[in-house]
Amino acid sequence: MILGLQAILHFQNLPTLVMLTATSYCVETAILTLCGHSSQSRLEIGRLVIATLCCAGILLGEYRLLPQVLETAIPAVLLTGAARAFWSIIYDTSAHTTIIARHVDALLCVVGSLLTSACIFFRRGNDETVERLNSALEFRYLPLLALNLFATAIAIRTGKSVLVPIDNGKNGEGRDEVDENTSDIITLFAITGIAGTLSASKLRRSYTSWPQYIFFAFVMVLWSSRGLTVRQGRSCMAMYNAIPNDIALHSVDSEATIVSVLSERSDNTCVSAVQASRKSIFFRILLFAIALPTWLAYLTLNFSEQVHENTTEAHPILDLNYTPQTDVEFVISMYKEPINQVAHLISTLKKMPNMPDPQIHIYIKDIDTNLEEIQQGTGAHKVTPLPNIGREGETYLKHILGSWDTLAKQTVFLQADVHNPREFYPRIRDYFVPDRTGMLSLGWSGQVCNCENCGDRFNMWDNTHLFPEISNRINNATKCDKVLLSYKGQFIASAKRIRGVDKSVYQDLHKAFVDRDSWAHQEEYLQGRRDSMDAPVFGYTMERMWNLLFQCNSMDVAWKCPTLLSGNRIGGSVEDCQCLDPVL
Repeated sequence: MILGLQAILHFQNLPTLVMLTATSYCVETAILTLCGHSSQSRLEIGRLVIATLCCAGILLGEYRLLPQVLETAIPAVLLTGAARAFWSIIYDTSAHTTIIARHVDALLCVVGSLLTSACIFFRRGNDETVERLNSALEFRYLPLLALNLFATAIAIRTGKSVLVPIDNGKNGEGRDEVDENTSDIITLFAITGIAGTLSASKLRRSYTSWPQYIFFAFVMVLWSSRGLTVRQGRSCMAMYNAIPNDIALHSVDSEATIVSVLSERSDNTCVSAVQASRKSIFFRILLFAIALPTWLAYLTLNFSEQVHENTTEAHPILDLNYTPQTDVEFVISMYKEPINQVAHLISTLKKMPNMPDPQIHIYIKDIDTNLEEIQQGTGAHKVTPLPNIGREGETYLKHILGSWDTLAKQTVFLQADVHNPREFYPRIRDYFVPDRTGMLSLGWSGQVCNCENCGDRFNMWDNTHLFPEISNRINNATKCDKVLLSYKGQFIASAKRIRGVDKSVYQDLHKAFVDRDSWAHQEEYLQGRRDSMDAPVFGYTMERMWNLLFQCNSMDVAWKCPTLLSGNRIGGSVEDCQCLDPVL
């Protein structure tokens, strides 16, 4: 339960998460086969292997993967399949054990509540968790929370899960296992369409690709054909099971006796079987009636550009008259990082074919460091000492102001200890375009906020309305709609975009860092948050504002750019993750 909730929280493409629940059926079948509880023919094993590969294809086709998704979504679907398998084994092998459904549901609710409460309240040293919980319990969110609690209670009461139900008695009421499996597949198909429609209509963007649709369709066909195969096998064996074993056949001519016994035994079960069959057929027709229009809407919203939300995007103001003398320059903000680590960063970047002979400029904020040793150990062209103020945000602004007339054509702004190094280097290799890259963020992608009330799930809120103010100063009061946030303090920007913004904007932002009496160090802005000159709260705001500052707010970048973990997008291009400068 907890893994499932965490997967929903972190998965940016909810329809893909719903599709991946088909993996549970693969896991269930595999466990039942390995435990000897279910015998499978070669055809069934081949079907299982192909279905598993299709589920893997659904996951690999997703370009919005996060580490939290892999840590929660995959274990959630695997454990769900294991739970279904072991439940079937226990139920079938414990025929004399009475399982009271109410007790199971009550135990599940109590354990789930206790575990969830423990995860929320017993995270020592992290007061932000309680603060977020308190904000979530505001009055305006109560109807949504009530709906969520009601839906969760219904799901638990009716079968532990809506997507992959675990019935308390599989074959006890006239429905056979094939009927239940077929209904489960249809339910999964319908819920995927509903989730896709709601997701696409809410976000006006969807991240589902054609290969994911194709793989999911293959899974649906494979599991549906499995039911047909089992039915045909049963019909072929029906004549052998028609005569009960306990009938004493006194004569080969005792056909009347057989018919009499069969009639007596079948009269009581015929009515219940017919009723169960009618309910099953009605349920499937209802699901298909829901699934077909929702899938039609899902596909339309997913691939049609005309229904997407229109946002106001100002054209970038570029300095086209500036002539740089340097093609590429690395600006590295360093504190106490090991020199060999920084040297490895520089040497790795210089080996890339799209990094033509870069200049290296290191800003060091450790006053006890030997500058000559750093320059010799890293091969830097220049090492500049700075007071330990403002972290990397102040360093970048200091470089822009101090090198205004000598800026390189494209500047790579980095911290000495880069974030996500495994994904960092491929992002530069795959997306950096010499002479074209205008703004390329090298951190998390796809996070968007409203300009007038900007905030994110990491508890950053623009309570001083700095985002619309900066936007107005850059674009001459052009309306600021959506802002594409940047993270990690590592990015590449061109001189055209840097110099396209008035120099006074950078001066004011730099003053907010270094002036102890500036608004960025006052309680009205801090609102109880811990602040210091070497670790200012304003640094987190500045980290998210680089895209806005360098005029890269394209919503196409917001929805097309793959995450660092995914790396690339099927059918994508270098434009997916950046704003390119025009070719002159």
